[in-house]
Amino acid sequence: MFRTLSCILAASLLSGCGFLSGIMPGGGESSPAPAVSSARPAMSSTSVSPKARRCMEEAGRLCADPIGCRNAEKAADLLDEAVSADPLDASAYMMRGRVLSELRYHEEAFNDVTKAIRMRPSAEAYAVRGLVCLRHGRPEGARRDFEYAERMDPKDPMVYAYRAAGEFLEGRKGEGCDDLRKACSLGFCLSLESAKSEGLCR
Repeated sequence: MFRTLSCILAASLLSGCGFLSGIMPGGGESSPAPAVSSARPAMSSTSVSPKARRCMEEAGRLCADPIGCRNAEKAADLLDEAVSADPLDASAYMMRGRVLSELRYHEEAFNDVTKAIRMRPSAEAYAVRGLVCLRHGRPEGARRDFEYAERMDPKDPMVYAYRAAGEFLEGRKGEGCDDLRKACSLGFCLSLESAKSEGLCR
């Protein structure tokens, strides 16, 4: 499995990573997209398919921490099954995009997360796409997505967890730790605990 420590973890007219045919922040419409509840588990499935839900739950256990998956290849296989079982579940595309970016399938990852945003815009989806953009070497697109995600729902802890993963990727350890502490203050502490155990944060 590809995973190194460096990979741990807008109302602009420009969108996404600045390549392919991305979607504008907010879906390209004047009305804001629905906010994400900070109490919602990360990337929970809304599928009516029992198989898709089972695959998502198992992949979620492997990839609970935005810092990185414990087994990205297995998670990707499970998420392929989830998408096949229910091609209308935006969360499956969002999670698969994140996992594919860890495996360096950058364009496929961007396409998946952008599809998730088109299907069900959320702060978390924009934050995931921000991380995908950084892994693909598109820092300006990443910045726009992270900024939009925070404006969309500043109380969603996953926005800060994914942004922290990007900050660690860019070597901005202090900012990454600050964002992990913010995520923890909003109820998601797993990434901060992982970073402390790795000696990245105090």
